[in-house]
Amino acid sequence: MTDRLQQPLSRRALLRGAALGAAGLGALALAGCGGGDSAAGTATPSTPPSTQTPPPTTPAATAEVPTATWSRVAASGGPGPRRDHSTTFNPNDGRVYVFGGRTAGTSNAELWTYDPAAAKWRQVGSAGPGPAPRFGHNAFYDGTRKRLVIALGQGNGDAFFNDAWAYDARGWQQIDASPDERPQVRYGAGGAHDAAGDRFIISHGFTDRGRFDDSWSLDLAGGVWTKIATSGPVPIKRCLTRSLWLPDARSMLLFGGQTDATPFLGDLWTLDAAKGQWTERHPSPLPGPRNLYGAILDERTNRWYVVSGNTSDGPSGEAWAYALDTATWSMISPAGAAPPARYSADTAIGAGKLYLFGGHDGAGEVDDLWTLDLPA
Repeated sequence: MTDRLQQPLSRRALLRGAALGAAGLGALALAGCGGGDSAAGTATPSTPPSTQTPPPTTPAATAEVPTATWSRVAASGGPGPRRDHSTTFNPNDGRVYVFGGRTAGTSNAELWTYDPAAAKWRQVGSAGPGPAPRFGHNAFYDGTRKRLVIALGQGNGDAFFNDAWAYDARGWQQIDASPDERPQVRYGAGGAHDAAGDRFIISHGFTDRGRFDDSWSLDLAGGVWTKIATSGPVPIKRCLTRSLWLPDARSMLLFGGQTDATPFLGDLWTLDAAKGQWTERHPSPLPGPRNLYGAILDERTNRWYVVSGNTSDGPSGEAWAYALDTATWSMISPAGAAPPARYSADTAIGAGKLYLFGGHDGAGEVDDLWTLDLPA
C-alpha cells in the first residue's frame, strides 16, 4: 500500500550565523530539504538543476498592521519537544490535534489532543492499524465527514510516504484506494483542502531523489488520486512550503519554501486547478523568503496567517496575515511578549485563536504552546 524509496536520504545542513536579538541563536539554513540539524549527518541530494530561475522576491516591509495578543498556555501533560508535526483544530469537539513529528532525528506516530476548556493534553490511542511514524506530512480537518486527515510525509530511515489516513471516532482508516495512480512518495509538500470540491490538493515536495513540481488531487469521497495536468510556467521545484485553497478564485496559493540553489524562497503563486495554469503574484509588501513556517486560514476574516519559519537570518518570530479579499500582506504587531523565534512549528485556528505548538528554536526542539488572539 505504501511506496517507499530504498535509497538513503541525502541532504546537508548549512550553518549560517546570525544575530537574533533577544533570542541570540545561531541560525541553520537548509541546503537540502532535510530538516535543519547537522545531527542528521547527510549530504545535499544530487538533483538535476531546474530549468527555471528562482523568481525575484520582494523584501519584507510593513503594511497596515492588524493588532493581536500572544499568550503562552499553561497546560498539564502534553507532547514532549518535537518539530515537523501537524497541528489541526477540530470544531466539533473544540480540541487541537497534534500528530507525528520528530525529536532528535526520530519520528513518531503519536496523536495528542489539547482541550482549551480544561487546559489539558491527552494522548489518544487507537486499536488496529494506523499511519506509520512520520514528519513533514500534510494535515487538515475534513468537516464533511468530521475527521482528521493526514497524508504523505517522511518516516525513520529512508522511508517516505504517499498514503492518506483519516482519524475519527472509529480510529484510523487508510482512505486512498488507488495503488497505481498516486503521487510519488514525498514530504514537505504544499497541501490545500478544497472543501466545496471535496478534495485535497498537494504540490511540490521532496525525497532523496530530488524535489518535485507536480500537483495531485485526492478525491475525499472515493480515495482516488488524480494528477493535475499543467501548462506554461510552473513554480520552481521546491519543498518545505505551504499552500492554501482560495474558494472564490477556485485556485491554490503557494508561498516560499526551498529549492536546490536557493534555501529560502519568497515567491507567491496561484494554481488554477481547472485550467492547469500557474500564475506568479507580486504583492507588496511580502514576507521575507523562508521555509519551514506555519500557516493557517482564519475563515471568519478570510486571512491566511504565516507564522515563524527559517530564514537567512535564522529562526523567525514574525507573524504575517494575507487578506484574501484584497490580496495584500500585513505584518502583525503583537501586543505583549511573543513566542521565541522558531521554525518547523505548526499552527491551527479555532474559536478566534491561533495555536502555535513546538518547533525548533535553533538550539533544539521545543514543546511550548501559544495562542494568538486574532483581530476580528
